[in-house]
Amino acid sequence: MIKLTFLGSGCWQGIPAPFGDDEISQKVEWDSKDFRFRTSAHIQTEHGKNIIVEATPDIRLQSWKFKLGKPDAFLISHWHYDHLFGLMELDWYTEKNKLTVYGNSITKEWYDSRMSHINVDFQVFESYKPFEIDNVRITPITINHVEDTDGFFFEDMTTNKKIAYLSDLRGIPIKTAELVKDSDAIITDATYLESDISDDPTHLQKEQIIPFLRKLSAKEIILTNIGSYQDLTHADLEQKFPQYTIAFDGMKREY
Repeated sequence: MIKLTFLGSGCWQGIPAPFGDDEISQKVEWDSKDFRFRTSAHIQTEHGKNIIVEATPDIRLQSWKFKLGKPDAFLISHWHYDHLFGLMELDWYTEKNKLTVYGNSITKEWYDSRMSHINVDFQVFESYKPFEIDNVRITPITINHVEDTDGFFFEDMTTNKKIAYLSDLRGIPIKTAELVKDSDAIITDATYLESDISDDPTHLQKEQIIPFLRKLSAKEIILTNIGSYQDLTHADLEQKFPQYTIAFDGMKREY
C-alpha cells in the first residue's frame, strides 16, 4: 500500500504570498485549507520507507508540521527554486544524516554549481527508465515545462495501484499520456486554473487547462500548485470544479 500525504499544494510563492500581496493572503489562517506550502508530497511505502517528492524551501516547516520521519529519498522533478532549493535548508541535517536525492542531469548540474556543499548522494535518473524503492516502482516521465522536466509514475508492485505526479507543465508528450492512462490518481498542475499570465509560456493558461484535464483518464484527478492571485478560496474552487479533487496541505490518500 502507498500512503500519500500532500505536504504542500501552493504554486511557486505559496499562500500567503509575500507581504500579503492579494486578498486571499490577507485573510488566510495557518490551519485553513487556504494556507499552502509550495507543492510537494510524501509517500510512505508498505515497509515504511519515506519518499519526499520535491525539496521546497518550506521543507523545514513541512517536516515539523506533518511529523515526517527521516527521508529515505527525495525525488526532484526539475531545477526551479521551489522544487530543488529546499536542499539548502538541509545543510546541517545532511552533515549528520545520509540523504539520497534523485533528479535528472540538468537538475544535477544546478545542484553541483550552487549547492554541492550540501552532502547528498545524488542519483541521476533517465526519463522512462524505472527504479525501485521498497515495493514501489518509480518511472521518471517527461513533461513539457522547462528543459528537462520530469514527472513521476508510481506503481505499487503489491497492489498494482498507479499514481502519476505531473508537476509544473504546459502539456505532456504522447508517450507520457499513454503511460499514465487509467491511473488510480493523476496529480497535476493548476497554477493558472482561473487566471492568465500571458508572459509565462511554461504553464498551461486558464483556457487551456480544462481541455487538457478532459484528455486525462484516471479514477481521480487531483489539482495542485494553487495560487492566491486567483482570488478563489479552497471552498470556491471545490464548488466551481466539483469534478476534480482540489489538493490541500495535509490531504491524505491510500492506494
